Amino acid sequence: MVWCGRAVIMILALGMLSLSDGQFVAQDNPNQRNPRHELEWLTPPTTYLHYAVVKQEQVDPPQALPADVVNEAPNLSYAHYFGYEFDDAGALNRIHAPFLVEDVLFQLATPIPQKKAAAGLSWTKSWDFDNIYGHTALKLDSTYTVGDVQTVNRAECVLISGVHSFALTAKQPADTALRWTTFAAETNGWFNIAAGRLEAVDVVVRASRLQPAVGEAKAVRTDWHWRVRFESKPEFDSTATRFLNDKVSAAIARGLEHLMTLQTAEKNWAHGNHKRGGTGLALLTCLMCDMDPKDERIVAAFDALKGMEMEDTYSVSVSLMAYEARYITASERRAYLGDADKFPEFKRDVSPADRAEMQRLVAWLAEQQNKANPFWNYTNTEDGTTSRYDFSCTQYALLGLASALRCKIDIPKGVVGKLAEQVLEYQQADGPKVNRVVGFKPPKNNARKEGRSTFSTKPGKARGWAYYGKATWDGYLETTNSYGSMTTAGLTCVMVALDIVNQMTPQQVRDEFGSVIALSRWQRTAATSQEDGLTWLEHWFSVTRNPNKGRYWYIYYLYGLERVMMMGHVQRLGPHDWYAQGASMLVTTQRDNGSWGSMPDTCFALLFLKKGSVPARKVVTGGK
Repeated sequence: MVWCGRAVIMILALGMLSLSDGQFVAQDNPNQRNPRHELEWLTPPTTYLHYAVVKQEQVDPPQALPADVVNEAPNLSYAHYFGYEFDDAGALNRIHAPFLVEDVLFQLATPIPQKKAAAGLSWTKSWDFDNIYGHTALKLDSTYTVGDVQTVNRAECVLISGVHSFALTAKQPADTALRWTTFAAETNGWFNIAAGRLEAVDVVVRASRLQPAVGEAKAVRTDWHWRVRFESKPEFDSTATRFLNDKVSAAIARGLEHLMTLQTAEKNWAHGNHKRGGTGLALLTCLMCDMDPKDERIVAAFDALKGMEMEDTYSVSVSLMAYEARYITASERRAYLGDADKFPEFKRDVSPADRAEMQRLVAWLAEQQNKANPFWNYTNTEDGTTSRYDFSCTQYALLGLASALRCKIDIPKGVVGKLAEQVLEYQQADGPKVNRVVGFKPPKNNARKEGRSTFSTKPGKARGWAYYGKATWDGYLETTNSYGSMTTAGLTCVMVALDIVNQMTPQQVRDEFGSVIALSRWQRTAATSQEDGLTWLEHWFSVTRNPNKGRYWYIYYLYGLERVMMMGHVQRLGPHDWYAQGASMLVTTQRDNGSWGSMPDTCFALLFLKKGSVPARKVVTGGK
């Protein structure tokens, strides 16, 4: 990414004259002490920017709407980015699509004038938002005007106004496809001169989308008539280790306090109809966040857990993980926060009663494994004939089995071997070639430039996983159906399988793979698969969205990222300190009540912040 270029603007509150080279000079004004201002996006790559939606409301349409038109109310949350996601002119990196509606509205206000733009006080720009999550593509033509200097949030800012109009595309959607029929917006962006970023944005948008009639279904028109204001929160420097650590400790304490308020009178944490699943996840979170296993609330929850229905693969798997967490020592948990190469050997002094319960859960999981394929569904049919599966369910089944194995619980034969082989077959067959970063020296004083990277001499391929089926890659369009949370799921399956195999006896190896030679062949293929999966995460890296999925399953993705990084002993993913950047985002987005929204998302956020995944005992790749 290029971090250079600068727009030089000379601005006066009363009148401006344009020069032929695209600069602006102010007319005489004795009240203007320093009329010269240099506009440039200055946010360092490691700095987190959060823009809260402080106001959103419907505005009256220009004319009365037909009775059958749906006039949607705005339901926006926030826009947020790291510095590496912007170029020097304020454009978002397209690799971070699909963009959300928040991204689109905010992006319209981000450009600053460049010397190559039309001379004078205004310039034009065309937008092609060809990947908006949940919406069809959108093309816009924009005209921008530089205004005067105003004070916003106690900062001296240059007002940049934009008018944005709908542009028809040469290729029209199919007659039955959802399409935009109108889109008009006006933006006012206040660019903070000293900080080199937007301070606030006002947007008025008027848009219509049409779902044409299909069969007996009538056409449906949906309108947006909105006014939205974004305002920046204080910047967060993710390299400020001590400050971040203090914020993380406070966030964990508040999150844990909120989680305990959700425990019911029956001592469970029901999430909808999922009593076992919610309770198991909450227990895992509480214990990994250093709650005393002898706390009466924890003891009562485990007692309640034993009487609950099995529910599904997730519920039983997180129950096994919770039982293991009950016996992880405080010293081992503290080690997770330190040097990844100095983890102590695990020790699990499981009580006879809990051992018997874990064995019962393992037996249920083994019985639920599909017969038509080696994966897991939520639940199997009574006759065991289901073939439906996904990598999310499957990764949790393996995580539960790995917890059981570390607790010296027997795992039935034939559960891991065939699955371990087929997981690799569903990874993308191809992907972009990437030379991974194997060494990184950050810039001094968190400067705007990116730092110094040392790259691998041999490129790998960024190959990820989709929800189910074989992930695809279109080399011509450079698009894939793999995405962040499922790539971490696929990697989890590979890593857990490798970890389980490393703990097998010679007889178990023969039972699962047939021979040591077959095992060695699989291990070599798995090592390449893992390296390419980590390459995918490095290539598409983000902690402000679920890569290729926007903000859907977002916190779930972050927990998956933490799990893979911990299991692989990865301290830095390319130039990114994945933990510091993710933690900076989480401590900023934590709600006033201590949560991150739903109970599961709160648990996932806390497990990320606490580094709550048990690392693998043997590192397979040399990722750093």
